[in-house]
Amino acid sequence: MTTDHELPAVLGGFDLADQSRFAAGVPYGLFARLRTEAPVLFHPGGRTADGDGFWVLTRHADIVAAAASPDFSAQGGGDRAGGGSHLEDLPVGVHAGVLFAMMDNPRHDLIRRLLRPAVTGEVAEGLTDPLREIAQELLTDALDRGGRVDFMKDLSEPYALRAVSLLLGAPRDDWDRLADWGRLNLGFVNRLTGTVDAGSTEIFHAMSAYFKDLLDRKREAPAQDLGSLLAGGAIETGGGEPPLTGQERDANAVLILITGFEQPRNTIASGVLALAQHPDQWQALRKDRSLLPRAIEEILRWAPPNPYNRRTATRDVVLHGHHIKAGDKVTFWWPSANRDEDVFDHASAFDISRTHNPHLSFGTGTHFCLGDQVARLEIRLFLEALLDKVADIRLTGPVVHAPNNKHTVILDMPVELVPHTDAG
Repeated sequence: MTTDHELPAVLGGFDLADQSRFAAGVPYGLFARLRTEAPVLFHPGGRTADGDGFWVLTRHADIVAAAASPDFSAQGGGDRAGGGSHLEDLPVGVHAGVLFAMMDNPRHDLIRRLLRPAVTGEVAEGLTDPLREIAQELLTDALDRGGRVDFMKDLSEPYALRAVSLLLGAPRDDWDRLADWGRLNLGFVNRLTGTVDAGSTEIFHAMSAYFKDLLDRKREAPAQDLGSLLAGGAIETGGGEPPLTGQERDANAVLILITGFEQPRNTIASGVLALAQHPDQWQALRKDRSLLPRAIEEILRWAPPNPYNRRTATRDVVLHGHHIKAGDKVTFWWPSANRDEDVFDHASAFDISRTHNPHLSFGTGTHFCLGDQVARLEIRLFLEALLDKVADIRLTGPVVHAPNNKHTVILDMPVELVPHTDAG
């Protein structure tokens, strides 16, 4: 295992593979230094499970170009046995190549085209009324209890869980069970420690069994929801791709629960945290709600839910004089791209009036987020409810992040929500 002393000096002893370092939040100062001094950096294996090193890309332009290139695969490449979007290799045929986030074209786009109607257009807009009701109900309850709550546990977490449950068509009687799993696990890792253990493995298997059963029920009684499309929808087969397998259907249902819960959960909390830390911006939004679309994009830029995604080089590539070999791991660091001074004016300032905002919080290229329309809708409806009811947002204690370099996870965010005197 690489020691801190063996890391490149530009990292200042910060091992990007060390989950514990991210308990202090995203290392924006380090990324600013890398963009200037080492925008393409080979990072030793450090604390990765397999000990393999990986390339680190931190500039906006480089990440956009690499994400659009078939030279970098979400599935795998070279003579590497595994692949996927995590630093550690995930087995091909189990995760890589099965989960559509870890799959290359043409199959990736076929699955994307199948699922997109359930997260766009009229279907997505049909979530507006139930999501608005959920947000209003949660905020009313918080204010009825005096407004002193843990924003994550009492508001952002249940809101995001109910939203993705509606999207998938999970019965309301199951929501509490899904919420319990979500509080304990982030995918197959323990949310509190950022590592896989016996408990997190057991929960992941229980989630997998639940979604296998849910999709069986959806096949018997389909509805207009994402779960039904996963259960019974068919991809186009004219291009020679085989039909969806049962494993692909079941595994991607779990993936959608994880991503559809985790990312809004953390983005909404991080966005409200930014508004609490910049009260002038919150008051500006209160005075002029026409700023809301820009505020949503700035929240997304400011607090991307995923610090990185990994790809694998499919052939030898030279980037800024560095030789990336086929099979090498390459990581895209989204928070760094979102604060690239060559792209964003006053990149280190949180500014809800920002007009030029080509952030990469939904990714870019082939794997641009499938649910971006629903995500923006969820953020908008929650902020509208907050604006309707709350005059001030005050932090009342330390904000605690989970030790996780794959997701930016807030664990605790104690706040006081001060109501409007005329709030309903």
